[in-house]
Amino acid sequence: MNFKCKACSKEFSAERQLHGHFKAHGLRVASYYQEYYPRYDLFDNKIIKFKSKGYYFSHDFNTRTNQRKWLDKQPLEVARAYLEKLIITRKKEKGLIYAPCQVELRTLMTPSILTFEKFLGNYHETCVRLGLKNKYQSCEKIEATASLEKDHKIYVDTREKDPLKFNIPSESHGLKFGDYTLNDKELTCNCYIERKSLADFISTLSTMNYDRFCREIERAAEQEAYLVVVVEDTLTNALSFPYLPHISKKIRATPEFIFHNVRKIIQKYPHVQFLFVKGRKESVRVSEKIFLSECLYKKIDLQLAYDQGVL
Repeated sequence: MNFKCKACSKEFSAERQLHGHFKAHGLRVASYYQEYYPRYDLFDNKIIKFKSKGYYFSHDFNTRTNQRKWLDKQPLEVARAYLEKLIITRKKEKGLIYAPCQVELRTLMTPSILTFEKFLGNYHETCVRLGLKNKYQSCEKIEATASLEKDHKIYVDTREKDPLKFNIPSESHGLKFGDYTLNDKELTCNCYIERKSLADFISTLSTMNYDRFCREIERAAEQEAYLVVVVEDTLTNALSFPYLPHISKKIRATPEFIFHNVRKIIQKYPHVQFLFVKGRKESVRVSEKIFLSECLYKKIDLQLAYDQGVL
């Protein structure tokens, strides 16, 4: 396959060579594609921002707000067709098996599940119709309905340096994966909580630690355990971590790279969910509710439930 320069028609055998050639025309990669392959935001007609070639050619809007405003202005049939095309295209290009969950959608330039449902009706039913499998059912309120006995306690992994303080008795215990679990596997359907500060989450999903984390997830699968990764910060903050004062500026990984890895894990391992909450107190609250939900947590998109205020 040859790559031809639009500025001078010179051909190259590799795209990297073509990109290096742009300097001869005084062009950067971004300015070349924006000049010779202009793409405009469907709402305000401004040039699409260039973050990478893949990003540039796969995005129709510069912001999610523009996307939402554009959808609101379209005839219903047009909006429906556009949203269905988003799902079909992502299924084909990424080889998706499962319907994208709230974390996946919020970390992409795609509408939330609530926006999909505004135009298409039940999101999960739509995804099944388009050839995807569902891991979750429609969101409902999650309550801590299970009854605790006197001997029930939360096991805290011995490696936890700053353990959460629960309202349920706890005990230090060596765990092969996760940081917390209830000492009654049947009551929780063998649920484990993996607690992460935002900095720890970024480190875990970086190149150096990604494979190790996947091995931990696979150990959980071997034990038929369900793993909920609770991050002690909001998803909004996690998506903009380079601008947060408490996150080291030495981190080279970008939010795009970190959440690309998150989405890979979500699609590859159906026994894992990521949940971003507002700090340590919320980590305690949602962890206890998950443990005592009588296994309902496995059927619910936890981030969607949290965003809707029903978790």
